[in-house]
Amino acid sequence: MAGLPATPPSSSCFPESQITQSTPVRAGAKVPPGYIIVSEKWRGSALVKGLQGKVQILVEDGLGVVDFHTGDRTAVVYITEVDLVEGNTFKKKIVKLRRVEYIRGVILVDKTAMTDQYFPAVQRFVVLELGMKLLPVCSQSEAAQVNEDSRHSGNPFLRKKKAPPVETTIYRVLQCFPRLGGVKAKQLLAKFKSLHGICQASEKELAGVVGRAGAAQIRDFISYQTQKGWLSLEGTNR
Repeated sequence: MAGLPATPPSSSCFPESQITQSTPVRAGAKVPPGYIIVSEKWRGSALVKGLQGKVQILVEDGLGVVDFHTGDRTAVVYITEVDLVEGNTFKKKIVKLRRVEYIRGVILVDKTAMTDQYFPAVQRFVVLELGMKLLPVCSQSEAAQVNEDSRHSGNPFLRKKKAPPVETTIYRVLQCFPRLGGVKAKQLLAKFKSLHGICQASEKELAGVVGRAGAAQIRDFISYQTQKGWLSLEGTNR
């Protein structure tokens, strides 16, 4: 049965020369098909428990800034609620990963009611400033699912997938709006029917769903994204 080994593997997935090397990212990972390399710090966590029975797990110590290796050239850093609330020290980890040319870095970020206020800044930093892949997750269980899906491909985060329903896609976009949780996102979609309808709604109309403060933030966010060219209202009519 797939799961966490009772004891660490007898042989490492890294070349012997890398075992004691003190670097931000340990080079030369060889991830067997159907396996994920997990940093020792996640042993016994809800995330690892979510992987058990779904994918084989190899626990390695000293992975540097990396939390998971899901492929030979793919490294994942997971920014948790605690990381976001405690400050910006996590940015150093991401920058160190970005500087490693031979590794494709992917950033998982907890996007919850507690971290909504921090998410837009993190998104701008990771995606716009560093040009890296960012995936918001709502819990360690969802983070485990994202990592588990990766076992099907050596480059899981770029593989072709069946297109999700339009409503699901819009819902994910709405979750990137500042201080907009899942419940309010669904209520907005139910009332205005489309992303275009939400973007065209007045602040007063939005306030009927999310309140005055929330409506003002949404309008400011839409205006900012539109001015920067990151959001096209012509492309939201669905």
